[in-house]
Amino acid sequence: MALFEQTFEKTLKHEGGYSNHSKDKGGETYKGIARKHWPDWPGWRIVDRIKKQYPNGHFKANLDGSTQLNELVAAFYRSEFWDKLSCIHMPQAIADELFDTSVNMGKHYGATCLQKALNKLNRNQKDYPDLVVDGALGNQSVDALEAYLDTSRYKHRNREKLIEWLLKWMNFYQLKKYDDITNRDLEQEIFVPGWTERT
Repeated sequence: MALFEQTFEKTLKHEGGYSNHSKDKGGETYKGIARKHWPDWPGWRIVDRIKKQYPNGHFKANLDGSTQLNELVAAFYRSEFWDKLSCIHMPQAIADELFDTSVNMGKHYGATCLQKALNKLNRNQKDYPDLVVDGALGNQSVDALEAYLDTSRYKHRNREKLIEWLLKWMNFYQLKKYDDITNRDLEQEIFVPGWTERT
């Protein structure tokens, strides 16, 4: 069973604090929460109030020091990502990867990476049936993950190796998406070092 706090802490290291980069298509974000996508998140009221109190960019440290704001960030990620992705039912390393990719690229694509990876590793459906790659993690996806990990009973396999293989394929699909993004828009290459570090 994976632990939310451990996963959340890792993702926050990638997301940082407040950002409003001119080339970031997410626009204004706080700890990875984009105002463009989540305009009704209650934390924005606190962000706006602190920005007014501390103009000229001096507000960032005060944002990070707001206990109420940090609690809203954690609650947001738990309800919108952790719970909806069924991360609690996964090994910690898989939950970490799925959660972080989903925060960075959207839940649909994070789930798609896991589903594609599971389909790639089922030995032509000998171990379990192919999943419909729909970007929605339900019981069938969780069952497929459990069936995949159960193949640790086979000779020359163990749980750690199976998790490593799955992570490699998930990372491959993540990098493929970054490649597609930068091929369509060369200006996005400015983010490639950070994306590569994150993968």
